[in-house]
Amino acid sequence: MRRRSFLLAPLAPLLFRKAAAATPPNVVLILAQGWRGQAVPWAGDPDVFAPNLARLGRESLTFSRAYSGDPRLIPARRILLNGRFFHEAVLDEIALNNQSVGARLKAAGYRAAVFGDRAADDIVSFVHAPGSQPFYAEWTWSTAAGFMERVDAAGLHIRPNVPASQEGAARGALADFYARCRVRDQEIGIVLAALDRPELRDNTLVVFASDRGEQIGSHGLTSDDSFYEESVRIPLAMQHPRLERGGQRDMLVSQADIAPTILGLCGIPVPEQMQGRDLSALIVEGKGEQPDAVFAEGRLSEPEEWRMLVHGYDKLVTDASGNPTHLFNLQRDPYEMTNLVSVSAEKLNRDVMVAMLQLWRRKLADGRDPSGLRKR
Repeated sequence: MRRRSFLLAPLAPLLFRKAAAATPPNVVLILAQGWRGQAVPWAGDPDVFAPNLARLGRESLTFSRAYSGDPRLIPARRILLNGRFFHEAVLDEIALNNQSVGARLKAAGYRAAVFGDRAADDIVSFVHAPGSQPFYAEWTWSTAAGFMERVDAAGLHIRPNVPASQEGAARGALADFYARCRVRDQEIGIVLAALDRPELRDNTLVVFASDRGEQIGSHGLTSDDSFYEESVRIPLAMQHPRLERGGQRDMLVSQADIAPTILGLCGIPVPEQMQGRDLSALIVEGKGEQPDAVFAEGRLSEPEEWRMLVHGYDKLVTDASGNPTHLFNLQRDPYEMTNLVSVSAEKLNRDVMVAMLQLWRRKLADGRDPSGLRKR
């Protein structure tokens, strides 16, 4: 027996991973509205006070370069839950809901429920309900006003791309945002505590993400729906025993990748209708090609309609017709202060990026019907 134990010891981690893979994990998807990717503990934000979210980050695999597919509330939510970009959202609401990650899990035998604001206690009751079925809890909450928490605006750090004329307003808006984060963090703590049982802790996938960020004064803008990093970058953390604890990946991840990756981690086939990539094999076993680009779009059917491609650290923005309007290098210029689109030395790089974006648009049937004809 001792010899057998000794021989099997090196195989124990592998055997555990296979056993875990064979057991469908519970899923808790936390979808925060308007929580930008820079404002989380694992991104080094000095102003966010969120100890429970910080703990989740320490125990999760986090992604520092995750992007919204369309930084506006309704499109972003649909992209995240359906794994399809918004220009493809031609189905009615009922049909879209039937294609969502929650609907797929429910069809696979999961006990599923959707929760909204101030529902932490309801989620606790749901995850502790008796039964042998795995569960899927989809929890969406806003960062809307109405909280009594106070944050000192004077001590907050203002991003360098906030114009001096906007600094006062930005401080006030940031103070409100960080105050709401504190309240939301308390609710996250309640749910995480409910999952801290052996039968749940050892086989529950917790995903924290957002629909989009907000400008909050950066580049003189106050809302969302912009191609700038403050709007289009989102936080992403995934916690499960099969995933690296406390690891951080800087690979490019699209919001459209979240739904197929959840399905992949649950052992459920990803439907062809999902345009996002299943990254489960890559993040669990290191198998597969690492994404090198992400696509996003915004202001569809409006005069300011745009498309965006981030490849490596180069970021291109075009209008709806494919004409380049902005080019940034995010490594040298993380706050997007210098538009390189008209710089002669960047012409070759710009033209290559334009060609790559055109390929992405063709692949995603962006602006064309199935026969290849233009829609707009």
